[in-house]
Amino acid sequence: MMRNLFKKTTSQPQQSSAVIRVIGDRASGKTTYMASLARWPNADPTSPVQSVIPVNEEGKELISKAQDLLEQGLELEPSALDASASQMKDYSLKITLKGQFSWKNPKAKMGSQLINLNISCKDYAGEFFNDLLYQAGNPKLQDYLEDCLQATGIMFLVDGNSRRKDAEYATGLERFLISLDRTAIGISKRRICLVLTKCEQSELWVNRDQPAFVAQARFPQVCRQLQMWQQMGAGNVDYFTNSAFGMLGKNFPEPNVDLLSRNRDGVTAVIKDPKRWRPFGLVAPIYWLCTGQRHQELDKG
Repeated sequence: MMRNLFKKTTSQPQQSSAVIRVIGDRASGKTTYMASLARWPNADPTSPVQSVIPVNEEGKELISKAQDLLEQGLELEPSALDASASQMKDYSLKITLKGQFSWKNPKAKMGSQLINLNISCKDYAGEFFNDLLYQAGNPKLQDYLEDCLQATGIMFLVDGNSRRKDAEYATGLERFLISLDRTAIGISKRRICLVLTKCEQSELWVNRDQPAFVAQARFPQVCRQLQMWQQMGAGNVDYFTNSAFGMLGKNFPEPNVDLLSRNRDGVTAVIKDPKRWRPFGLVAPIYWLCTGQRHQELDKG
């Protein structure tokens, strides 16, 4: 879950508002995504992102996971499906964008006024999505679905290398969207973004700046479900690519990962060179879910 509050003032930073849930398969890299976002290592000085700061103890835990596990070349443990949605850890972070970037027009000059994205994110276990396929009557699954009904935005993370699971993801997504639309609870329009993760892999890296194209090419059935949902007027859809670990080098970039396995679920990898760890594409989908607009500079990485 992510919550933001939008209020424009002349002296205080702008704040943007949304309630968001992050879903995806076990291998999609949800926890790694959030830990990398919290750590925000080796920040690019030209990035619109000025800082990412944990707001609560759970947010600080994400940084500890990044430092104690990811930076040591270790994998994060998968999130367990052993708690109700209300009992799950709620990671809160404040993302501050530099003052020269307007939330409405990223090219506009705004003096020193900053833009804050105050987000709170629950880490749903991968089994949540798997159970949509095989355990539709599970009470705990229903609890998660009801929690998702509060969201104005959904971030659907998919390992970009798991194209052979397109049909399974499409079926699970269809059931999820039906559950979302069953009860609107006053929410007229939702935003859903499909985020392809682990795009440091060469076949994804070359098309990272064409997220809609690569999503359609690799996951046509998933994209069809999202497009039908949008055409019915239920909400808006957009597409993004990212990598929690990033690349090494500029002239001949290579993935900053040691590959552990590759199968139909996607790839499993750990950081190769922690000292040069620089993720890309982590903030762009959050910005769109909060504002409904693309940010050209964030889309660059």
